[in-house]
Amino acid sequence: MAYAGDREDCSSAVAEKIESGCTAVIGDAARTPDDAVKAFVNRSRMYASRAKFDLALSDASAALELDTRSVATLLVRGYVYQRINNLDSALADFQRAIEIDPNNPAPLASRGFLRLQQKNWAEALKDYDAALALRPDHASALVGRGRSNLEMGQLDKALADLDAAIAISINTPSAFYWRGQVYRRKGDTDRAIDDFSRAAVEAAPNDAGPYFARGQLYSSRGDYARAIADFDKVLSIVPDDKNTRQLRQSTLALQAEMARVHDKPAVAASPPGQAAPAAPLPAANALVDQAKRLYNVRKYADSIALLTQALAADPHNDLALRLRFLSYSKLNKLPEALADVDQLVDLHPADAQMLVLRGITLAALRQTDKAMSDLEHALAIDPNSAQAYSGRGLVERKLGKPTEAIADFDRSIAINPKDSNSYVQRGAAFLALHQFDKALVDYDQAVTINPLNDDARASRGLVLLMKGNSAEGLPDLNRALERDPTNQIALLGRGLAMLSSGQNDRAIIALNQVIGRSADDSAARILRARAFLAQKDTSNAMLDLNDVLDSTPGNAEALTLRGITRSVMHEYDAALADLDQGLEKRESVEGYFARAKIYDAKSDVPHATADFHRATELKPKGVFDLVAQAQAKKRIQQLSKSLPCGSAGRTERDGACL
Repeated sequence: MAYAGDREDCSSAVAEKIESGCTAVIGDAARTPDDAVKAFVNRSRMYASRAKFDLALSDASAALELDTRSVATLLVRGYVYQRINNLDSALADFQRAIEIDPNNPAPLASRGFLRLQQKNWAEALKDYDAALALRPDHASALVGRGRSNLEMGQLDKALADLDAAIAISINTPSAFYWRGQVYRRKGDTDRAIDDFSRAAVEAAPNDAGPYFARGQLYSSRGDYARAIADFDKVLSIVPDDKNTRQLRQSTLALQAEMARVHDKPAVAASPPGQAAPAAPLPAANALVDQAKRLYNVRKYADSIALLTQALAADPHNDLALRLRFLSYSKLNKLPEALADVDQLVDLHPADAQMLVLRGITLAALRQTDKAMSDLEHALAIDPNSAQAYSGRGLVERKLGKPTEAIADFDRSIAINPKDSNSYVQRGAAFLALHQFDKALVDYDQAVTINPLNDDARASRGLVLLMKGNSAEGLPDLNRALERDPTNQIALLGRGLAMLSSGQNDRAIIALNQVIGRSADDSAARILRARAFLAQKDTSNAMLDLNDVLDSTPGNAEALTLRGITRSVMHEYDAALADLDQGLEKRESVEGYFARAKIYDAKSDVPHATADFHRATELKPKGVFDLVAQAQAKKRIQQLSKSLPCGSAGRTERDGACL
């Protein structure tokens, strides 16, 4: 028997009242289905907050049986799926909620947080932009967008969002935490420590993040006692955290070393005109040596932890900065890598190699103008820098200028013909032009020079798959993935293999591991768009294709595929515009066949037959062209029965017969 106060208890903030009140409402047959749905949702939230995820899922599923269009239920179930790392199911729930209520900012913000968890910063940013367009004072969306901008290196934009979030909701610990990270990146340690301290006060008891971040900064300032206290706090929350234990041990070693140095007698003054000898920093040097060993076995996060401690003792340690830059780059933590290479350029302003490294990092962050400036500066310092030419080629390829890129890779290879990476990059430029055979020659050469170049081997496998040769391509991909399961090119190839064999769901899962994690994910987005299109999911296909075309408006394959997608949506005029532009950029069997089908649907017989003919005449340049050509030939056979040449006065010359 339910009582009048049960519904109020079910909506209260006290967990015990929620459980008892909602249970009573759910068990009361006299209650409306709407009351039961609300009770299931509230109890599900309470269970989720207590990490009782099985019970939370059970309640959310029960609520959805009563109301399949309950946005609140989809959001809570999506959140639970996210907590148990079932990200595909979480994404499905959030997207369903967006479809049901497209003017509700909450599902967009929820999907944004999921994409943050996937490190898909650009997609998260789009979701937060959309959520904030609907509700500009959505504090959690501002925090999420601030973090997205931070991860993409847009520090001023991040700071503006986090300031706004704090102004709206002063007791938001995550806003202080991420603003502290922005200040840390900007080098403003005092403000960063203030924000981490505020985050620690407001955070949940099991949130170790603010203490860990503040401990790192205390250590970097030489305030070892406070740093150790913060690391102890972290270990009281997560006793098995390996990174924190290493940082604590390193900090203790530095504290002991500094105490020993201070206890030594003063160093005798140097003779006039001679610089005083630098004080040795054995603890820092030992940390760098240990970090180097970790880097060599690909334990990049562990290496970074030690290097951070070494730089706390010696902020201008050149080797530590270089090694940490490389480690951050390997982990695709590009804003952090940029901060380190900025310091290296400050230390070595006339070092062409440092400018090249910064240019490549800027290019990966899509700051192409600044990247090109660094690379031009490097070439002015050293006109024979193979790295600078290769870096400039990389930026040109990213800007959709493969011909110019190839010219720069040619210069790089002429200067240093033993650099396997330049062949890999030139192969990628040939690939952008669909010159598969030339790309294969470059990848073969790169593997010959360096058999351990996994990118070269994976790229060769990818091209072989694109040519329809899976028997030779898959072994290359598998070998690369055996050595490095996170190799982005090999994962891209695996996605293509699954797509080509009709495993669209698995292809999307494989491609999700690439998108948002590499400097240029346009190829992965185009393949994922093909998989979405095969599933008749035109909405998500368009999202991927528009993203590619926003960054490279002249991408012929993306234009062709967007035209195909629009034709599926019966947006024929827009589809024709895309296909015309794509074919102008590069002729393809797929493009002509797609355009012919639109003309066919519009009963434009002369244009349809001309394009069908052209689709059968061109040499296919990949698996998708091969499929399109086979379909074109089949369609010609069908039409030839109804439009034979010589009938009704038709001839081959007028292009309207087959």
